[in-house]
Amino acid sequence: MSASELREIISECCSDQVFSYNGKPSGITAEVNNYIPVFHVWHGDKLKDFDDVDILMSEPFFSGKSLNELAGEIDFDSL
Repeated sequence: MSASELREIISECCSDQVFSYNGKPSGITAEVNNYIPVFHVWHGDKLKDFDDVDILMSEPFFSGKSLNELAGEIDFDSL
């Protein structure tokens, strides 16, 4: 999956994305309140919330890598 495809899926806020990277369970869950999305992200026992999908995609949150970097390397499962 390309980074732009992943960004589109995440920004739709319709399904959670889960994956494993560097031996750690990881994922993104979207929550929408008053039409404003918040993306809850985890990697192992690290947690962080994002309110901007572009920042989420570029933040090196996953063992020093961003979702933009990981998009072509790993498989994402939609829940």
